[in-house]
Amino acid sequence: MGVAGFPFRHYQVYICQNCGFRWLDPQPNDLELSEIYSDHYFLDEGDTKVMEIVKALKRATAILYLQQLAQGVSTFPHTQSSLLEIGCGMGDFLLEAQSRGFIVSGLEVTDHLVEMANRRLGSSRVQKGYLESSGFEKASFDVVAFFDVLEHVRSPVDFMMHVSHLLRETGKVYIVTPSLDSWSAKFLGKNWMEYKVEHLSYFNKKAITILLEKTGFQKISFHSNYKILNLDYINRHFVRFPVKGISPLVNFARKVIPDKLAYLPVKVIASGMAVIAEKRELVFPKGNK
Repeated sequence: MGVAGFPFRHYQVYICQNCGFRWLDPQPNDLELSEIYSDHYFLDEGDTKVMEIVKALKRATAILYLQQLAQGVSTFPHTQSSLLEIGCGMGDFLLEAQSRGFIVSGLEVTDHLVEMANRRLGSSRVQKGYLESSGFEKASFDVVAFFDVLEHVRSPVDFMMHVSHLLRETGKVYIVTPSLDSWSAKFLGKNWMEYKVEHLSYFNKKAITILLEKTGFQKISFHSNYKILNLDYINRHFVRFPVKGISPLVNFARKVIPDKLAYLPVKVIASGMAVIAEKRELVFPKGNK
């Protein structure tokens, strides 16, 4: 049962009274979303120096994610372990996974990112498209990972059912998504920087547990979401997504702090949660396999 929470831009944020899940209603239409997901959507677009710095930050964050995955999935990678990343961007996580022995595949919707990721991987294992229309075979992956993606999909249940179908029995899903339980969500309230038109769903631990159990997952574990960022990148985010009272302070700090310090990479706890879960093994009654 959902109740109206608060207005956001031309939309309304609704809140589930049972689990705390939040969602945007009505959702922006495809044209509105396509205008948001332009070639300038990413914060590093248009500046070669900044692009290289951001690449280094994303690669360092990818290393943290692989370390976290290794802790949560101690049996991987084994011989021929396969991993799919949905929304793989420039391929940083896939590069790190490939270097650790995974056979990697990627899915991305932006042409130039598909081309860049394949060039960096030295293969054609990243394809353009959406999960629902992808040509991946059922039960073909040991791990499916996606970071800052789940909040963008129109139907989280349908999306997670597709993920479940792609995983082998006891395969793992690895998710990073903004968390309503995070310190930033509690501190900023309605001004939380994760409230964006393109973010259609918002989860806390209870809501994502219900989602995963409903779509065929078990052994759900939660982990802190660390990222490698710098002050310049954080400022770019708060300029793009203004937060009353916070953006001016961050922007002022960026102006007075020299580049050497502003570009210094720092490990920070982000506004999201990392979730690892195992696909439930199907149990058939005797004689019905």
